[in-house]
Amino acid sequence: MEINLVKLTKSFKNVKGKEVSETIAVNNMDLTIASGELIGLLGPSGCGKSTTLYLISGLKAPTSGSIYFNDENITDLAPEKRGIGLVFQNYALYPHLTVYQNVQFPLDNLKVKENEKDLILESEAKRREILSSRGLLPLIQNEKRKEDYTLTSLLRAIAEKFDTSIYMAKEIVSIDPDGENGLERIKEAIKSSEEKSKLETDKLAMKGLTVNESYEILHNGSPREIERSLTKPEKDARIRAVSKLVQIENLLNRKPSELSGGQQQRVAIARALVKRPSVLLLDEPLSNLDARLRIQTREEIRRIQQETGITTIFVTHDQEEAMSICDQIVVMEKGFVRQVGHPQEVYRNPNCLFVAKFLGTPPINVFYGEIKEGGLFIGEEKIMNVPPTISYQKVMVGIRPEGFLMAEEAEGKEKVLTLECTNVLTQGRDLQLYCTSPYSEEGTIKLIVDSDIEAKTGTIKFALRKNKIYVFDSVSGERIEI
Repeated sequence: MEINLVKLTKSFKNVKGKEVSETIAVNNMDLTIASGELIGLLGPSGCGKSTTLYLISGLKAPTSGSIYFNDENITDLAPEKRGIGLVFQNYALYPHLTVYQNVQFPLDNLKVKENEKDLILESEAKRREILSSRGLLPLIQNEKRKEDYTLTSLLRAIAEKFDTSIYMAKEIVSIDPDGENGLERIKEAIKSSEEKSKLETDKLAMKGLTVNESYEILHNGSPREIERSLTKPEKDARIRAVSKLVQIENLLNRKPSELSGGQQQRVAIARALVKRPSVLLLDEPLSNLDARLRIQTREEIRRIQQETGITTIFVTHDQEEAMSICDQIVVMEKGFVRQVGHPQEVYRNPNCLFVAKFLGTPPINVFYGEIKEGGLFIGEEKIMNVPPTISYQKVMVGIRPEGFLMAEEAEGKEKVLTLECTNVLTQGRDLQLYCTSPYSEEGTIKLIVDSDIEAKTGTIKFALRKNKIYVFDSVSGERIEI
């Protein structure tokens, strides 16, 4: 599902006494999200990323602009008709329901539009497929040999193996296929199923109807679209399929209070996916998890998204989350889209000072600088040449923490920038140096060098990697290419 946002704007009126002011949460947003991509809406609190998500979901109405799913304008379409799945920050699980019941909940009122099928013929064909499978008896026998064997575990194994419902699995087990004379009972069950299918086909023929290979009922040679509720076996099959996808198939009988934070999050994702939405929306889904679980769960989200191929929008203020799993990131500030692109490309080539500052850990170091006499200066030190066509101007100079070179790393390079090192911290493979400069915007400068280098506090003159130096307009913050 491709998503297009065209001139999308959302404003809120603030009333204080007789004064009425306006807050623009999303400002004239144009954005295209390709089908099947995982895109991250990234920015600080209040930038409009969650509001954008709620506009796409239909939970909020835009002040102006349009939202398209493929070529369909869905701006005024009700949320339940948009085909979206939404996962909230706080999971919103029902505490009195089991995991199974929580995942089932959205299916109870779901109406599916599809070509009319003969569900009896489809079900009987599935029954014969399972009974005829060479893998059925070995599966049953292997399950029964397990120390923790239960009837429930056997039914679940059959349902998972043959992609069917627990109801069908119960009917298969009820004929005792691995017992004495089991093969005879299997043959009888297949024969009974064939007779039932023939009877159903004859009934259709009497009405002048036929079915195709997908068991769609043909009226004058063509299928007819209908809207219907799901049957119990269909609901069960969906629940078990999505539970296996998000790896909660062993938790279906538990209550939310018996689950860890990561497990609860996977239940929330399963509940969103069980409807088979065209778009999955995730609103800061990892913010309630501890650091280790955040990493594990974000990897799970990426795996699930890639396996389903669903267009996914992931809202976060955490740059590490967005950059690690997203195909594209959208960096937002005060309702505006500042930059869109592949995470690493946006990091390497920020188009403005805000984006440069927002991406990167430690953050980019910013200095007050000048362009003059064919060079870029920080204080009185010329750190690089610039084309003579660029006239004198005051600028902001950004240097990434990994852009500083010292000791043997700087061999053969001119040392151009003097800093006062006040502290040296060892962080595994790297050293982090804390430095100061009278020309630094923030006061403290953080830079990273290899841990094999001997670094001491005091005055140090550094060489610089030119591809880690960025120049920005001192007023607008826009990138100046040099």
